[in-house]
Amino acid sequence: MNRIHPIVFRLTAASTRRDATDTVSFLCSRLGPGRSSSSSLSSSGRPKNKGAGPLDSQLHVPVMREEVLKLWLPERQHGDDDESGETFGDTFGPIHLIDGTVGLGGHTLAAMDSRTGRRNVRVLGIDRDESVLAKAKKRIVLEDTDDSRVTFHHGSFSEISPDLLNHYSFPPKADGILMDLGMCSVQLDNAARGFTFRKHGPLDMRFNTTPNKSGKTSNPIRARDIINEWPASDMALVFKNFADEPYAVEIAADIVQWRKSLSRKGRGGDIRSTLELRYIIEEAIEKIVSKENKKQKTKKAGKKHDFDQFRMIWQSPPKTFGKSRPPPPLAKKKKEKLLSQYEERRIRHANHVMRCFQALRIEVNDELEHVRSFFELGIASRCLEICGRLVVIAFHPGEDLLVREAMGGMVASGEFELLTPEEEGLRPTLDEVKINGRSRTARVRAVQRIR
Repeated sequence: MNRIHPIVFRLTAASTRRDATDTVSFLCSRLGPGRSSSSSLSSSGRPKNKGAGPLDSQLHVPVMREEVLKLWLPERQHGDDDESGETFGDTFGPIHLIDGTVGLGGHTLAAMDSRTGRRNVRVLGIDRDESVLAKAKKRIVLEDTDDSRVTFHHGSFSEISPDLLNHYSFPPKADGILMDLGMCSVQLDNAARGFTFRKHGPLDMRFNTTPNKSGKTSNPIRARDIINEWPASDMALVFKNFADEPYAVEIAADIVQWRKSLSRKGRGGDIRSTLELRYIIEEAIEKIVSKENKKQKTKKAGKKHDFDQFRMIWQSPPKTFGKSRPPPPLAKKKKEKLLSQYEERRIRHANHVMRCFQALRIEVNDELEHVRSFFELGIASRCLEICGRLVVIAFHPGEDLLVREAMGGMVASGEFELLTPEEEGLRPTLDEVKINGRSRTARVRAVQRIR
């Protein structure tokens, strides 16, 4: 069983949003004035494409693009009086960046499309998901840039070391490291990966499904293994510690009860699909809501009955039958029709479903442990040049708390200085949230090595 890390999720009240441009411009003064916020934007707000391609529908807007670039890749001009336009990289060689979670390459391409990046940036793109790396390579080939300046490594940002950099002909110390701890949209779009609760798929959720030399993957555990084999107490800890789910105990107990019900039906107690798990969570919350609000029970009886009919998809006896003889299994066409209706149905208690799926994904991939290992191994100290920056984008309180405390320790050591507000970090503007909803919970934190 994976080790469970009791991370406490603290939700901090959102304060007045700071002007990210002014804040970063001031903090970047050590290396010279920052770029204009519009210097690398095309009319569409992203790097230009050579033309329509098979990945166009999958491209997503990088979260807090300009704020991240100004921290990760500041322009290093000779001085305000220098009219040549030469950058630090023109004189002293290329700038070496590490994108520790390259995904589809959004931030990497933005850096390469910047004024400095067009000639001087080399990037080592790292990702645990080999299928995502393959898509990133295809995307970069489609872009109007020199794709030879990007090298890819299948692995984790916790593996970054001077030896790894040397293997890819990078200097032992880089100029910047970026870690975007969010999900890649391609992973959510592919139902076969099991990350999304909106589509029918297997309960997998592994980032790395590539077999190693022994024929096994570095992600031996799947979400299906947790849901079908773990006791209720362990599942409840996962839901509570990794997603702050208030009804973690009740949901875990209902999952175990569902397994027992399936076992009596001769199916081995095996919960198989994302939609089946979603239904179990929805039903668990529905029972809690009914108990807490008995007055609304009769008013919602019709809707409740409509919801209950979907139980038959997984051949689990409906609650309305009690101890009486359950009905025969559904015919294949009827089952497929009901499954399609349920998939398209508006999700009930979506926040609880989302939290449970998030917690399972974090546990399956040991995500917080990778972040913790990065800081505990001192990778930023070992692999960043003087004036090199570490930039981290976190999307939920547990990750952000871990990053905030780790960066606080780095600053206290006297080796780094903080580049972002200590309490809040940098938050997306309201305009960005309207355009890119994925950025809503993002926080950017950054430090710079000073000795």
